Amino acid sequence: MKSLDEVKAAFDLLPQRVTIKQIADATGRELDSVRNWVYDKTAGFPPDVPPTGDRGTKYRDRDAVFNWYKEQSFAAAEEGSTPSGPRNVAETARRARPRHAKMDAKDLARTLGITVRGVNYYAATYSAEKSENPFPEADAQGQRDWSEVRTWIIENAERDRKPSKPSSRDERGLTAREREVLELVQAADAEGKAVTVPWLTERLGLKNPDSARRLLRAIDQHRGPDASKMLRPAALAEAAGTTTDMLKYYAKTFTAGEDPFPAKNANSERNVDDVKAWIERRKNAQAKRSS
Repeated sequence: MKSLDEVKAAFDLLPQRVTIKQIADATGRELDSVRNWVYDKTAGFPPDVPPTGDRGTKYRDRDAVFNWYKEQSFAAAEEGSTPSGPRNVAETARRARPRHAKMDAKDLARTLGITVRGVNYYAATYSAEKSENPFPEADAQGQRDWSEVRTWIIENAERDRKPSKPSSRDERGLTAREREVLELVQAADAEGKAVTVPWLTERLGLKNPDSARRLLRAIDQHRGPDASKMLRPAALAEAAGTTTDMLKYYAKTFTAGEDPFPAKNANSERNVDDVKAWIERRKNAQAKRSS
């Protein structure tokens, strides 16, 4: 990446009206990065200046673009740096020296050279509820600790690697994170401790109690003594000695009458004992009709 002095020298050689291709060349950024600045409505990137050129080419004021660029955190972070290979988020995070220890999504985006949408993607996709290695949580003011974000980015995005995919769900529909919380809560239940949102927030080191509340909601129906009997289709078919196709057939065909197929809950789980008993009753009924 170019230092700010190098960017300034490159801009001085440009005409007064510049294209995004010229901006990318002058800043040493990829063309897609400049497009992200343009499309991110929260970034405050200078608007295009009419008239358009051939084939609808849009132009922006050279000085306005440079003045915007030099005010960005990532530009300050590159001061004194030398040109290097393709930019990646981990490299930018490693070199950045932002002024503030805590930043909102907009400031983080500028510091990392990505869009606000990119920051929000990390936060939503790798949340405390979905990932064993969650993206740092925002506090009540929507700010995150830069040191935590920097560490997470470097560990997960180094060498252009994407963070590991969120944990897959088990037969109950629980993620690895939810299973971990379930075990913690069940142990507390067994000891007679009061499981509350503040308690779980503190135990997990969460900053936002809403995350703890969502986790408790996700595992709630699995906390009771009969929780282990609630199974999703694949595990249920194996436990009941049938196939998933037959379970689908039963569920679709026997929806009414005196003995309907056992209903599923919100997580597509059915009680294995109820299903076994229903299948046994159906076999007995068929045997009677055949005799």
